[in-house]
Amino acid sequence: MKRIVFAVSIAVLVSAAARLFAPATVIGQQVMTVLGPIPVEKLGMTLTHEHAAFGYLSWFADESVAPYDHKQVETRWVKILNELKALGVQTVIDPAPADTGGRDPIVQRNASKKTGVQIIMATGLYWEAEGGAMYYEFLQARGRNIEQDIYELFMREITVGIGKSGVKAGIIKLASSDPKMTEYEKIVFKAGVRAAKETGLPITTHCEGPNVGPEQMDFFLSLGANPEKIIIGHQNNSTDLNYFLDQLKRPGFYLGFDRTGFSDPKAEDCIIELVKRGYANRIVLSHDYVATWLGRPFKWTEGRFTEEYYYPTYIHKQFIPRMKAAGVTDEQIHTMMVENPRRLFAAK
Repeated sequence: MKRIVFAVSIAVLVSAAARLFAPATVIGQQVMTVLGPIPVEKLGMTLTHEHAAFGYLSWFADESVAPYDHKQVETRWVKILNELKALGVQTVIDPAPADTGGRDPIVQRNASKKTGVQIIMATGLYWEAEGGAMYYEFLQARGRNIEQDIYELFMREITVGIGKSGVKAGIIKLASSDPKMTEYEKIVFKAGVRAAKETGLPITTHCEGPNVGPEQMDFFLSLGANPEKIIIGHQNNSTDLNYFLDQLKRPGFYLGFDRTGFSDPKAEDCIIELVKRGYANRIVLSHDYVATWLGRPFKWTEGRFTEEYYYPTYIHKQFIPRMKAAGVTDEQIHTMMVENPRRLFAAK
């Protein structure tokens, strides 16, 4: 009898330890936020692609004259999150990759505590021309297996945390050039899919232009990735309805119209048309807004980069009314902004 009790006790301890040190993944329908895991049902209305801060790779060269201001970044992000919360947003995904500026788990943790908005951070790497490819290709040329190195980076940030913060990544960000993926980017995708398979985390992508979405999808499928756990991002780069329909021939994937507002409004016409054709269950919406650009200040000179359009309340204040006027229903909007993000994280 004592042996049986001892064996049971050991089993209980092992089970408890396994739960304690489990990866930051959808385990028992849980999603990892910057404050820890939450039930997937509590995601609520979700914006799938927004940034607290962002800086291109060499932004830190100017730090002597334009230093990173942790407090300023946090203050502005808290202000914006409170505005989003007032509109009903409960969760924001910030998919900033590891090799660009602005990914700050301390800011995100503090902001989530102060606002009550759930924030999901990413592990991942940016596309070759604007990310950390030079570093990894340098290592590769000297004999390192960079697919394994990148996989280990992703896994550590998922299971242990980003840097020394203890904040775990809850999604994987992958990115590629357009119109074709590079060999380096394919290595990163392979590492990302390995990590996704092992942990159950979803993947969201950056498409640098309006052509590479189908190639990303086909490459994911060739690697055995689960398309139901993948967003193919930046669909607003295109205004070609056939581009979207071609991707929708491949079942499972979500189309991320995550540059809504500042991109060509014809892309919004395409969203409405796709919803009318019955594809609301394949679309997620966001803005790709950057609350703070790192480095020296600048002014936008491009057309719709004004606060009227380039601001993360645009979908609620302008695009949703426009969709409703065109016949899109509240149920379809709920599908895109609540049900689809939930299903993305809940899929096995």
